[in-house]
Amino acid sequence: MTGVPRVPSAPPARLLGIVAALLALAAVVLWGASRLTWVSQVVDGIPGPRTNTADGATAEPILVPWALLCLAAIGGLVATAGWGRRVVGTLVAVAGLWALLRAASGLLAPASEALPVGVRPGDRPLPAEAVVGGPLLGLLGALVMLAAGLLTVRWAAVLPRMGAQYDAPGARTERPKPADPDKALWEALDEGRDPTGDPPGESDADPPERPRTGPSDGVGRTGGGAG
Repeated sequence: MTGVPRVPSAPPARLLGIVAALLALAAVVLWGASRLTWVSQVVDGIPGPRTNTADGATAEPILVPWALLCLAAIGGLVATAGWGRRVVGTLVAVAGLWALLRAASGLLAPASEALPVGVRPGDRPLPAEAVVGGPLLGLLGALVMLAAGLLTVRWAAVLPRMGAQYDAPGARTERPKPADPDKALWEALDEGRDPTGDPPGESDADPPERPRTGPSDGVGRTGGGAG
């Protein structure tokens, strides 16, 4: 018994929109995390204590490139199909996992090396501390990015091609139907068609005319009938 891939409950066009929206959201969140403060350090000195800080773009310089990667992935989803989308989804998922680990590291081990260097005589720098808001926002962006990448990899064969619905009807050519039922099913899903429905053109065709089996009307009769 051959396994049949399960079709998602959301329509393919809506699923593509959801993935694109997740990528756009991840880009915005990661960029916002790069603008927030990630590390803070109090320096006890003369004439009084002061605070040094570092934002996310300084503590984790990869935040902005990750946001740009999410935006580029939206264009990649539109321009590719099938295995191309799986490659895009894999890159996004790997980058999202990396961002997740870096954001967690920003919470647990603040990047003290990102703080400005400037020790005066008599200064006593205290240990660097993580400012929770920045790494938490980066963690959220990383989770959204990871989810978008995994969804793309999982449903790459179902997501419709953006240019296919604008082709002229006469320009479409019928491809030969594969002999393997599983291959035919995957090709139908890749084209955004319902694999359980009738093939295109068959439902609209006129049924074949049935031959008449009744007696003729005598016009073309051959053979003898006596009178």
